[in-house]
Amino acid sequence: MAMTKIKSSDLPSSDRVSPACIKYHKPLSKKKKKSVDMDAIGTPANNLLLDLMRCQVKHPNINGGSDGKRGGSDAKECVKAEKIYSACHAAVMGVGNFKGRKHCGDEMEQLFLCVSPGASLS
Repeated sequence: MAMTKIKSSDLPSSDRVSPACIKYHKPLSKKKKKSVDMDAIGTPANNLLLDLMRCQVKHPNINGGSDGKRGGSDAKECVKAEKIYSACHAAVMGVGNFKGRKHCGDEMEQLFLCVSPGASLS
């Protein structure tokens, strides 16, 4: 996957974020010129983005509906993506690599795309 950085413009608008997750969205959306490196596991900005995405997985009904859909993404698919990321994170922090890589950028990107329907990626 090519994308390894997320800018504030890549984030979904606040009306597409679950009310329970706004506290994670606000600090990221205020950093207009700073981007979050998805490969930089453990950095404060990376952790904040991860907190936002995990919150969105826990609160899937961001469209106000009760069907568990996120504008095309099934909530169960996002739970699966979060579990894959968690496995990668544990491996990188434990033995130092996951599938031969020293970061979880690809897994984090998949999780971001799942929990951020309609988000523009540059």
